[in-house]
Amino acid sequence: MIASIIFLDIPVGTGFSYARTISTSHSTDIQLFSQAHDFIRKWFESHPEFVSNPFYIGGDSYSGNTVPVITQLVSDGNEAGNELYINLKGYILGNPLTFPDESNYQIRFAAGMGLISDELFKSLFLVCGGEYRLDYIRPSNMECLQNLELYQQCIDEIEPSHILEPYCGGRVWLIKLPSRRVIHEHHSLSSYICRIFSYKLVYYWLNEATVREALHIRKGTIKEWIRCGGDVNFTRTIYDVRPYHFNLSNKGYRSLIYNGDHDLLIPHQSTQAWIKDLTSNVVDRWRPWKVNGQVAGYTESYSNMMTFATVKGGGHTAPEQKREECATMFKRWIFKESL
Repeated sequence: MIASIIFLDIPVGTGFSYARTISTSHSTDIQLFSQAHDFIRKWFESHPEFVSNPFYIGGDSYSGNTVPVITQLVSDGNEAGNELYINLKGYILGNPLTFPDESNYQIRFAAGMGLISDELFKSLFLVCGGEYRLDYIRPSNMECLQNLELYQQCIDEIEPSHILEPYCGGRVWLIKLPSRRVIHEHHSLSSYICRIFSYKLVYYWLNEATVREALHIRKGTIKEWIRCGGDVNFTRTIYDVRPYHFNLSNKGYRSLIYNGDHDLLIPHQSTQAWIKDLTSNVVDRWRPWKVNGQVAGYTESYSNMMTFATVKGGGHTAPEQKREECATMFKRWIFKESL
C-alpha cells in the first residue's frame, strides 16, 4: 500500500457536505481553513492509532488557495503544543491557484501553444504592459482592450481545462477571476467525446442508493450529489498564498507542486514563476521524468524541499487524463525517490 487517503468535501455545500443552519451555509476562505483544520484535528482524536503516521495535505485547482493555509494551521497547532500532535510532513498541489497574477500567464501560454499569433502576443505585451486582467486595465486604454478581444476570439472555442480536448462549453473570460460566485453545474449529455460525459457517469454512480449506503451518507442530508456542489454560496477572501509557501518551506516541510502542461486555466508558467520567487537554489535541474520508459513530464527540485513537475499531456487537473503517470509521480515522491 502506498498511502491511505482521507477525502474532505469543502467548502460547505460541496460533495456530500452540508450545513444545519442558514448562517453556516455561506462560507469564506477563513471559515474553510478553520473547518478543515478542526476536521483534521478531530479525525486524529477519534482515530489515535493513525496519529504517528506521516501526514500530508493535498488538493488540486482552487485547493492551491487553501491547502498551504490549512497546512500552516496544523503546523502552528503542533508548535503551540495545546492540541494533539499531528505528524505533518508536507503537502501536495496540482494545477494550484496561488496568486493574483496567475491569469496574466494565460496569454503567454496561449502564445507558446500556437493559439495566438506572435504578432498579437507582442502587441498585447506592448499596449497592455503585461497586465491583462480586465479589472486592472484603464478604460481609456482602448488599444489594449481591443487586443484582448482579439485574443478572446482566438480562444473562444478552446477547452481551457485541456486545450486539446473537444470544446463543449460556453464562452469563458479567462482573464477575469471574480471574488464571489455561486457555482451551479448542470450539463446536458450532448456527446460522449466531451469530458462531461464521464462526469455524468460519476453523477449516476454517486446518486445510486447502494453507493450512498456504502459511503455512509447520512439520510436526509444531501438529496442529490452534484459534481460542483449545486449552489455553493462561497466568497473568496484570500488571494495570495505565496507567504504560506515561504513559511512552510522555511520550516522544512516537503512539497510537490505539479501542473498538467495543457492547462490554460492555471498555466504551468505561472506556477513556475511563483516558485522561482521563493527560491533560486536548484538541487536537481530541469530534466525529463519517465514512466514505462517514456517521458511523462519535466521536473526540477529546490533546496527548500520543494519539487515541481509538469505532466505531459495533462490538463486541469492532470490526473483526469494521466492517471498512471500521476500515480507513479505520487508514489516516487511520497517514498522520497527521484521522479
